[in-house]
Amino acid sequence: MKEQRIIGQIDKMVASGRITENEAVRLRSAEGTPEFDVAIGDIRARHAGAHMEGAIRAGEMSQEEADGYLERLRSGEHPKGLPAQ
Repeated sequence: MKEQRIIGQIDKMVASGRITENEAVRLRSAEGTPEFDVAIGDIRARHAGAHMEGAIRAGEMSQEEADGYLERLRSGEHPKGLPAQ
């Protein structure tokens, strides 16, 4: 199960800077609940948002497009056209 794999890798993800300590606490406390997927969506949106800021500045994406992608990520979707980073 994806959730169990993520839970098992939390310490490594914090050590590598992929997630923050607060995000790790949130994930651990949400294990086995619907909040876990919400937390994952928020983390994915944070990661994508950092990349989208550059795309917006470069004129490759509008703010409205970025907002739409971020909302879709937060809801658990992985929109086509949004490369995995």
